[in-house]
Amino acid sequence: MIEWKRITGTHDGTIKPNKNIKVQKLYTYSCPGTGRHTEYARIWNSTLNVTATWDGYKEDWHNISFNDPFTLVAGETYNYSIRTGSYPQIHHESKLPTANGWINCSQFTDANGKKHDNWIPAIKLEGDKKY
Repeated sequence: MIEWKRITGTHDGTIKPNKNIKVQKLYTYSCPGTGRHTEYARIWNSTLNVTATWDGYKEDWHNISFNDPFTLVAGETYNYSIRTGSYPQIHHESKLPTANGWINCSQFTDANGKKHDNWIPAIKLEGDKKY
């Protein structure tokens, strides 16, 4: 279930794709009437460690771009930490099956310091057109 809650914070969890996913950008679906951006994103495991930082309200401001494209490999588990600066749509689930695999919520810490275990941000990982 997607719900619109207007609070920022840091989402931590895991992603396990069921197919290879080429990634250059992370898109955050926003609540109606708000901006849509992620301030910081990190994706990592034992063989990958990538980060991206929001570049402000410039050209492609609704996406956060990683410096170099990378591939999430099918069957591998990746940790993620996503800090939102606007109000994302939220899946209130501790784990969520998608067409591309699973995304799990380990913890969401909201801007007030309150911790939740069922807040998965509505995001899309996508490759760059040149990738």
